[in-house]
Amino acid sequence: MKTGPQVIAAKRKAYAALFKGPNAEIVLDDLESRFNGTGLKKVDGKIDQNAVMVAAGNREVLLYIYEQLRNHNVVD
Repeated sequence: MKTGPQVIAAKRKAYAALFKGPNAEIVLDDLESRFNGTGLKKVDGKIDQNAVMVAAGNREVLLYIYEQLRNHNVVD
């Protein structure tokens, strides 16, 4: 995988292009509602560690997207 300032800038520009436009807010809202789970997951009254880790991983992806958009001044 290529890295460096130019590659990072190109990725941020691509995220900005993808998440601008009339459908961007709809898609971001949907991603947020599906993948921003921060609560503890319980099964039979016990915390399900696997479900908690999956939810945390999902949230990390969502936060990464927001970070890319903030760095390109797409979202506040």
